[in-house]
Amino acid sequence: MPTPRIAVLGVYRPDIPARVYKQQLKVTGSDEKTEAHFRDLVLIEAVVEQIDGRFKMGDLGQPYTRGDYKDHFQCAYDEALLSSDGKIVIERSMNCVKGSGPLRFAFYLHFYDASRLLESSYGQTQCPPVEPVPKRLKHLVPYRACT
Repeated sequence: MPTPRIAVLGVYRPDIPARVYKQQLKVTGSDEKTEAHFRDLVLIEAVVEQIDGRFKMGDLGQPYTRGDYKDHFQCAYDEALLSSDGKIVIERSMNCVKGSGPLRFAFYLHFYDASRLLESSYGQTQCPPVEPVPKRLKHLVPYRACT
């Protein structure tokens, strides 16, 4: 039986429009905190193969151990299930990455550390270098301000 795995297709620095920055500023309360909110934010596109019952979006992410907050696990959020070619959003909601694989999806991750592996229900995965977000994903999965 094939082994479930996650393949990361890309790690992208999102483009944050001024209106979204302003929405986030209302939540964070200062430019300093808003800039920190976006500093290490990435959009990750991946494919999960041979998905099974162990797969959980909450297991997908990285430990946060920088010392300015209590150590915790920073997990994937605001996920979007994409078509196999990555050109259409099938669903964008919590726990939408389900079905039979392979499944292509994208998600946001705060406090991304490129020197660390991405953790998942299936173990650790190496990620490619961070690049600017492609227009396709910028339009399909735009960043939404956190409340």
